[in-house]
Parts: sequence; structure tokens; C-alpha cells
Amino acid sequence: MTITEKLIWLGLGIISVGLLSGIFYQTVSEAVVRHKYPLLGQLVDLGGFRLHLNCIGQGTPTVVMDAGAGAPSITWGLVPQKIAEFTRVCTYDRAGLGWSDPNLRTPRTSQQSVDELHTLLTKAGIKPPYILVGHSLGGANMRLYASQYPEDVVGLVLVDSSLESYMTSETWKRIKRELWLYQVMRVASRVGVLRLIGELNLLPILEEIKQKIQKYPLAVQALFDTYKSYCYRPHYWATVSSEYANLEKSFEQLQAVTSLNNLPLLVLVQGAKAPEMSDERFQRWQELQLDLTKLSSNSQYIIAETSGHLIPLEQPDLIVSAVRQLVERA
Repeated sequence: MTITEKLIWLGLGIISVGLLSGIFYQTVSEAVVRHKYPLLGQLVDLGGFRLHLNCIGQGTPTVVMDAGAGAPSITWGLVPQKIAEFTRVCTYDRAGLGWSDPNLRTPRTSQQSVDELHTLLTKAGIKPPYILVGHSLGGANMRLYASQYPEDVVGLVLVDSSLESYMTSETWKRIKRELWLYQVMRVASRVGVLRLIGELNLLPILEEIKQKIQKYPLAVQALFDTYKSYCYRPHYWATVSSEYANLEKSFEQLQAVTSLNNLPLLVLVQGAKAPEMSDERFQRWQELQLDLTKLSSNSQYIIAETSGHLIPLEQPDLIVSAVRQLVERA
């Protein structure tokens, strides 16, 4: 064997040891994290994978909440605990997010999320009537759910919900550019690299989030470490990638929702423009959110004056008030 060949084999050996060490580090760390941040609620088997469901409080109707794209249920912050003071509320993690198992056998579309949520509620014995609450992409999912199971739903709250008509060619191009990053993150997390960089406080995405949440209550800030632990899992990034890659298909599915008849509907929209958003785009967003009220003859439009897109963290009481209003009417 030549010197060159020996060096090649040595290099491959070092890489192999490094990869195996990284996988071992990832596996052990994941076991430690599951012990350190145990799930609240239960895991419900849907047949080949389990979804995390957490129901608290007592009363009827039951409030069911769905978070934004790539967001675990803990991103609702203090909202569920406050709703639990006057009725039962259930939060859940879509497949591959939070404590839920991944289900990447099928594309992560809104319809897939609706199908899985319906099965979850049925298997867990959470009987209707429901008040559905959805933020961002979760709002799109809940809009679809309400249209397909109208006999089960007595109210709907859309919190700065995703809008198919807001998308532009430039927005789609940006999303496609981001998809490669999600794949890189997935590979890096599989061999422990992402976790190592994150724990050294060198991962820009997490550091940016950590800085932004400093303005929120301590109870919300305390959720950061749990959220960070989710981001270190390979299936998390595979799921995020699938949700965004299939966003266009999800919006096509929503085109069938043309009317919710007289279902009580509250549409909450951000009132504080993000610095990177142009005045024109901000106005367009608010106008399209107003258009959502046309889905029902029994609707109301509410502006979260001091909030950007993250209304659950910036004005949680506004969501709680909206839900209380629907509970009292039901």
C-alpha cells in the first residue's frame, strides 16, 4: 500500500470515528434531554407514530390549539394556562414537532394535519364541541378542519393566520432557497454537530430567538431550553422542510374553503409592523386578514395593536379574551 493510500485510509478512519462519536453524542444527549424535559400530557398512538397531546382545565366546549409552521405547542406561551382557568384546553404537537413522533411517510400538508388531528381527538376521547384556535399555519389548518367537520366546531379563532393570497413569486423563491438550509440542519443534527454548535452558543438561529424572547415574561423565557432541545432532532428539520416544501399544496387545499356559514369567527391580526416589512405589504396583510371575516356571517375583526406576528407571546390576553367570548356564546 502506497503512502497516499495509507493517508486516504487514515483520513477515512478518522472521519468514521468522528461520525460514530457524533452519533453517540447525539443519542446520549437525546436520552438526557427527554429525562430533563419530560413531556406534559400524553402520547397517543395513531398507528405507527404517536402525537403529543396535553389537555388541562375543565369545562365545555373544549378549546383545541394548533401552532405555526415548524412551531411546537409550547410556542403558545401562557395562553393555554389562562384559558384553562375557565374551560378545558388541548394543545398538541403536529407529527415531527415538539414531543410528537415524525410521520414523513406522507407530505406534511394542511390536509394531512387535519386528518391526524381528527384521529388524535377521536382516539384520545376528546369529544366535541370544539373551539378551534390556530396561529399562522395552524390557522390555515384549523380553517380547513372547521370546514370539514362543521358539526363538531362551535367557534374559530384565527391568529394572524397564513394566507394563500398573500404569497408572491418572490416569497416562493425565498422559501425554496431556505429549504436547502433545513436539509443541512437535518444532516448536522443527525451526527450531533448541530447540538454541539448550539450548546456553544454559536448557532445564529437559536441565538437570535434567545435575544428576542428577553422581552417576554420569565415563564416564557424558561421555555427556550425546551424549544432548543426540539431543534437538535433530525426529524424536526425534516418535518419543517416538508411543511414548507408542501405549503403550496396546503394552500391549494384551502381553496375549497369558501364559506363557514354562520360559524362564530374571530380574526386577530398583527397591528405593529415588523421593520423588514414594507408599508405596502403590511397594509396588504391586514386587508387580506379582513377578507377572512367574509368566510362567516358571524365574524369579528380584531387588531392586536402592539403585536407583530407573534401575538401569542406579545398579547396573549387578547387571544384568551377572544376564546372566552366564544365560550360564553357557546
